[in-house]
Amino acid sequence: MIRFTGFDMVRYENLTFDASYYYRFRSSNPAPTTKEIGRFVAPITTDALYDPGQLFIHKTFAYKGVVVCAFKCRFQEKKSNSSDRSVSQGRYYQVLIDRGDWSHMGFPVDLTSYLMDGTTRGEKLLTLINGMDCVSHYDILPFTALEREPLDHDLFHRIFDVSEETEGKEFKITMKTNLFENYMASQRSWLAPRDVYREVTQNIEVTVTTFYLGSSMVSGQLRHMWRYVIRLENHSPQDAVILRERSLKVYSLNNMNQAHGHGVIGKQPELNVQNPAFQFSSTVELAHSKGGHMWGRFRMERENGSTFDVAIPTVVLESFDERNAGNIEKSVE
Repeated sequence: MIRFTGFDMVRYENLTFDASYYYRFRSSNPAPTTKEIGRFVAPITTDALYDPGQLFIHKTFAYKGVVVCAFKCRFQEKKSNSSDRSVSQGRYYQVLIDRGDWSHMGFPVDLTSYLMDGTTRGEKLLTLINGMDCVSHYDILPFTALEREPLDHDLFHRIFDVSEETEGKEFKITMKTNLFENYMASQRSWLAPRDVYREVTQNIEVTVTTFYLGSSMVSGQLRHMWRYVIRLENHSPQDAVILRERSLKVYSLNNMNQAHGHGVIGKQPELNVQNPAFQFSSTVELAHSKGGHMWGRFRMERENGSTFDVAIPTVVLESFDERNAGNIEKSVE
């Protein structure tokens, strides 16, 4: 059983996949109420992917979500005290997040963005989608729905159909038939993660996921745009740390840009027992589709006032063949 107490603490109790239920506590003072919303199912442990419509609980951020698209991408990891980087294939999903969880999930609600066609001269508009995340296969705790309205999100009923199973208690969620072709094309869209990089420094894990959004005319000049998501997680949350500073460098064909500032996106998040992880998203524009690199560091502060630096993995910013990179805005409009 997973129990939420005021959305601050999460604990796992008697977790068995054949008869476990998920309950949500709205507050801890006064006494919380509970609501049965689903039945846990066994997670996929093979190389298979979850299907569109799979409901889940996020292991780290504890929100309720539903799988929209599944992807396989390159995953690169650098272990602590090692200069070597292992390369493997990772499984990732674009998901919708239940609106009721937006206020406490530990990251901005407008994490996801894409380029939408503008009105003149090839200019495109950076457009935000609220309540959407890109999730690792290992962050998913799958469950089946016990209610006809299993998720509150503006896009849910535009993408999915909900039908009652023969048993009469559980409900099945499937992608609408007219969207399936767009779903199959999503592997080469702005939804698809290009690469995932992970590195650990002094028990602070930094994961960077990159997305190529496409090209756009900016002030009459062609620019290529990438989105990246950076996630920080404290593997020793009892030793709380605060993110005080960031420093990023972006290199592209003999051109170097640097950015330095306090915190990230106007915040200095604390990674502690109640909130061990935080993530945010940003974009970078480059004149060339190839040859881009980004790296940097975060300065963290311990409770005793001492500081240390955490590495941001070096990521490569190179696009795939833009001719095959058709966006699928129609599936989310």
